[in-house]
Amino acid sequence: MGMEKHALITGAAGFVGRHLARHLRQEGWRVTGVDARPEKDVHACDITQGAQVTSLLEALDAVTHVFHLAAVTFVPEAGANPTRTYDVNLQSTVSLTNALQKTHPQSRFVFISTSEIYGAPRYLPVDEKHPIQPNNPYAISKAAADFHCAWLSKTGALDTVRMRPFNHSGPGQQPRFVLSSFAQQIAAAEREGKDGLLHVGNLDAARDFSHVADIVRGYALAAEQAQPGDVFNICSGTATSIRAAVERMIELARVPIHIEVDPARVRPVDVPEVCGAYAQLQQATGWTPKHTFEELLTDLLEDQRCCYSVPSTL
Repeated sequence: MGMEKHALITGAAGFVGRHLARHLRQEGWRVTGVDARPEKDVHACDITQGAQVTSLLEALDAVTHVFHLAAVTFVPEAGANPTRTYDVNLQSTVSLTNALQKTHPQSRFVFISTSEIYGAPRYLPVDEKHPIQPNNPYAISKAAADFHCAWLSKTGALDTVRMRPFNHSGPGQQPRFVLSSFAQQIAAAEREGKDGLLHVGNLDAARDFSHVADIVRGYALAAEQAQPGDVFNICSGTATSIRAAVERMIELARVPIHIEVDPARVRPVDVPEVCGAYAQLQQATGWTPKHTFEELLTDLLEDQRCCYSVPSTL
């Protein structure tokens, strides 16, 4: 019997953190979750406070893997406050890895980067060899932390694996993100039992959307099977237009829904199409997406209906 896998998850009270903790526990891992917003099974720890991080790591025994999810992830929020974004996304990554080298030097550090570091695609699908050309504070902070983790592995200072997820969504995601926003608006209209107005941004943009369940499964597989220093895109491999998503969600709605473009939701620099390549992750771990885009939309709507206690009309 192998050594027990003990994962530390930063940002464990967040959208993806909750899904990852649940998945790992189902797979037999021991999980310690930390977040600036403590809740059941999640300890309080502000990762921007180095002393707190070091104290926490010193108190934990035999941490085998660290999944670093804690971050400022909303692009407009990051742009409005670059100083905090660099502190949380970059400086905290440096501090956390420094502390790990001292307290759990044999652990594997799984850094959750982002496809945003590639910037506007020069070619599609985007693979891991695509140039890094970040174009907003969120992407800049993640690119710098991504490079730092690569350097740690290259020098033998710490075993790091970098994950670069493309867009992902699912139950529990905050409604400020595109698909969860649509689901919330539709569920609210259903609750009121009358025609609804769906406020949308740029419908012509196409993005690579994955179900969060596929994403966390990929993180876990990479944590166990990757080679030190590996970097992986994780995505569906398909671009879906926001328009197609909206049209399908309207079909799934239980009341008539009308569309209204909201200028505040239209991003000033919108890349027309993004899709990624996940061949590298597949070759290393056997991972492929299991959930369809249809399942993602259905799960989002059901989650919001649950939140709003919508009576079923079926």
